[in-house]
Amino acid sequence: MEVASASKPLNQKLLEDAWRLFCIYDRTAVATQQRFLNFRIAILVVNIIATILVVLKAQLDKSPIGWVDVSNIPLNQVVGILGYGFYALIIIAPIMVSILLAASVKLDRGMNWVILRASAEILKKEIYCYRILHEVKDADMHLAESIQIVSDRLMKTQVNRSGLAIDRELEIGSKELLKAIKNSICREDAEPFSILTIEQYLEYRLIDQLSWYRRKTVKLDRQWQLLQWSIYILGGLGTFLAAMRAEIWIAITSGIATAISSFLDFKQLDSTLICYNQAAANLENLLCWWHALRDQDRDNPENIKKLVSSTEKVIQSETSSWV
Repeated sequence: MEVASASKPLNQKLLEDAWRLFCIYDRTAVATQQRFLNFRIAILVVNIIATILVVLKAQLDKSPIGWVDVSNIPLNQVVGILGYGFYALIIIAPIMVSILLAASVKLDRGMNWVILRASAEILKKEIYCYRILHEVKDADMHLAESIQIVSDRLMKTQVNRSGLAIDRELEIGSKELLKAIKNSICREDAEPFSILTIEQYLEYRLIDQLSWYRRKTVKLDRQWQLLQWSIYILGGLGTFLAAMRAEIWIAITSGIATAISSFLDFKQLDSTLICYNQAAANLENLLCWWHALRDQDRDNPENIKKLVSSTEKVIQSETSSWV
């Protein structure tokens, strides 16, 4: 690989364009993912509420007062009104589920956040490679071509039918762009527009990503255990209700357990944990390999390129696994 002049400076305008586009994709991905999750959670919650209403109606139907017993006794009139209210809610609940399902197809655009997140991560990779390998010949053109490829691919997906998250911080020529970048990247990169030394690359890219994987695995493991314990407890509660001859209430525990199980499958915590742990282990191995090198070997351009390419390959492999 041919190398240009060692004193070659970074193309600040090009780097600013790349960071700005990364922030736009990153923010849009976060907002779209949150909307996607909110739709899915709302559908599960409404289903649970519908199940609870049906069970309550069945229990109240057994009441000697009755649902629609309209007599001169004020209490019976109140119960009759409540009965009509429950009946209306039971009808409304499945209608709301249908509306949410239709809206989730048309409005939340579930795949958008995945595509946007993948695009943002590719741009982030190209930015860090450019900052540390900027002396490579035609590095500016390679970064520009990478931006074009990512943008062209993105515009050929359903993302081009939705708006992108952009505000005054991300407008062209904005003086607040630096603040927006630091809010989007995991760790505060002191100078996101500067040339990176190998030590800075390790800190801002490899170690930062490694720490992120470790934090996420702890968080995801806690979520997984909490959801699994909830399913087991609800299963035990259902067995207890059956033993107490309260079979009608089992529908509620089963409905909640099914909703939690569906959410667990949707989040794919098992496979995500495996990918994150594997990626973290690979980055740990790269870090150990680099620290095992002699000082003169760390100055070898080939070893630097190997470290950068291997680090980006690990991160890209993890991203591709869930995309």
